[in-house]
Amino acid sequence: MIKEPVYEVVRSNRKTIALVVDSNATLVVRAPFSVSDNEIKEIVNKKQVWIAEKRKQVEVFAIHHPKVEMKDGAGVMYLGNSYTIAKDTITNFKVVEPFIYAPQNATVETFTEWLKDKALTIIIERVKKYTSMMGVEYSKISLSDAYARWGSCSSKNSLNFAWRLVMCPVSVIDYVVVHELSHITYKNHSPLYWARVKTILPNYSECQEWLKANRKLMEIL
Repeated sequence: MIKEPVYEVVRSNRKTIALVVDSNATLVVRAPFSVSDNEIKEIVNKKQVWIAEKRKQVEVFAIHHPKVEMKDGAGVMYLGNSYTIAKDTITNFKVVEPFIYAPQNATVETFTEWLKDKALTIIIERVKKYTSMMGVEYSKISLSDAYARWGSCSSKNSLNFAWRLVMCPVSVIDYVVVHELSHITYKNHSPLYWARVKTILPNYSECQEWLKANRKLMEIL
C-alpha cells in the first residue's frame, strides 16, 4: 500500500495551486482559500511520483553538498557547478575546471572573501545588462550575508543581493536580478509585476524551482 505524502498547506488569495518541495524535503501546498482540503489531497495524490523525485533531489543535494571545508578533495559550488578544492603553491584562488585551486594557507574565511569579491563583480555585470534591457535605474548595489533572502529592492531603489548567489547558475542569478529590478517599477508582486518578469525571462519559474530545491546553499558556507 502506497503511503500518502505528508504536506503543509499555505492558503492565500492566489488563483492556482502550487506544490513546492523545500530544502528540508517538506512538501508545501500553496492554495487559494476557495480550494477544499479534499481537492488538495486529490492533487497531491496524483503528483506522488513528482513529489518523490523532488524529495530525492533534495536528499541527494544534501549528501553531495555538505558544509564547505578548505581541504584537498572538498566539494564546493561555484556558478551552479560542482568543483573540488585543490591546495597549491599559489597566492590566490584560481578556477580551472573541475578544480578551484587554493593557497596552502587558505581558510574558509579567506575563501568566503574571495567568493564575495567574485559575487560583486558578477552581480554588477548582470545588473548592468538588465538595467539596459529594462530601461530602469537603481541607486546602489550592495551584498548581504543573508540566509533567508536572495535579494531585495528598497523603496529608494537600492538593490541588495546575498553574496551566496555566486554559488548559483548564472541563469538563476539573472532571475534574482530581474526580480529585484522589476520592483523598481512595481513595488509589489501583482500580476503586472510578474508579467514584467516574464517578459524578460519567460522561463523564470524554472529558476524559482531551482532556488527552492537548492536553498540549503545558504547553509553550507
